[in-house]
Formats: sequence, structure tokens, C-alpha cells
Amino acid sequence: MSNNDENLKEEIVNLISKGDNDRVEFRHNTGGPSLLGKIISSFANASGGRLILGVNNKGRIFGCKKEDVMETFNKSKEKLIPCPIVSIEFIEINKKVLAIIYIEKTEKIISSSLGVFKRVNNSEEIMVTEEIKSKQLSAVINDEVKDTVGEMAQQISQLTITLEDTIQRYRRQNKLSRKIFEWIACGIIGIILSMIIHL
Repeated sequence: MSNNDENLKEEIVNLISKGDNDRVEFRHNTGGPSLLGKIISSFANASGGRLILGVNNKGRIFGCKKEDVMETFNKSKEKLIPCPIVSIEFIEINKKVLAIIYIEKTEKIISSSLGVFKRVNNSEEIMVTEEIKSKQLSAVINDEVKDTVGEMAQQISQLTITLEDTIQRYRRQNKLSRKIFEWIACGIIGIILSMIIHL
């Protein structure tokens, strides 16, 4: 085993002892492509960070299946518009495999299939209109486009809030209906973000 592997193991064990924060999250599992995409986008829209899979939020190491994580990771990237710079590596601690997903901070807004989020402390929060507008405008030079970006940012923010509210309501009711609504809302958000990206 190389010194780099040992150093990484020591660093991860140290991080586990400290728990989640604004740059690190621990999860027992991926939660599926949509949730994983949401978490990745929230880190990218904030300061970047690391998601460590196979460890719960109390610091207990469960491990994960490399093949399953890779499949979900690849599917989650397809749900991001645009996809940020992310990478993944696997390490073994206490004979259990952990996945470490590295997410770089981005200048542009990254939207997941569940909406537009940012990492705050140890959770994902909906980005409000002004935050989306400010972040997007920092990458825009042409004044003519600024009003359009502002309007689109407001639409995205409102759709995200509506989507979150509806998901909470439908969680207690019909799961199939919730899925259909998610697909429709995510499609609308994706179209709006595609328009922004291609301006």
C-alpha cells in the first residue's frame, strides 16, 4: 500500500470523527441517482466538497458495493445540467469499501433533476432567485442577457420551491403520482437551464 493510500485513510478516519459539515457529507448509501445528483449539485453550487459513501452520519462504517455505487454515480451525472467536475475513488477501511466523491465548485448554476440546491452547513438548501441570478450573472458579460437570466432564475427558484412542497405532500400520499410530478417539473427546470446555458 502506498503512502498516499495510507494518508487518505488517515484523513478519512479523521473526517469521520468530526462528522458532516459544509464541505463533507457522510451517507450510508447513495439514495439513488436523483438524490445523489441533488447532493453533488449542492456542493458544486456552494464551495465544492466530498461525499463519502459507506459511513452513516454517526460515524459507523458499513461499506458499500463498488459496482452499485459506480452505476448510481454515472446515472446521477446524467441528471445534472451541466455536469460539474466530479471524480470518485474507493478506499478500504476496516475491511470495508468506502466511496469518496470529489465535487469541484462551479461558476455556473448546476441543476439536479430535483431542482437547484446549495450546500449550507451539513445539508442541502434550495437556492433562492437572487442567489441563482447573482451566480449566473457573474458568468454573463452581455448586458442584454441579464434580464433574461434574472427571469429564468426566478422561474427556476419558484419551480424548485413548488417541487419541494409537492414532493413533501405526495410522500405521504401516492408515490406514483409524486414520481410523475417530479419528472414533469424536472423536465421544465432542465429546459430553462438549457436555455440559460446556451445564451
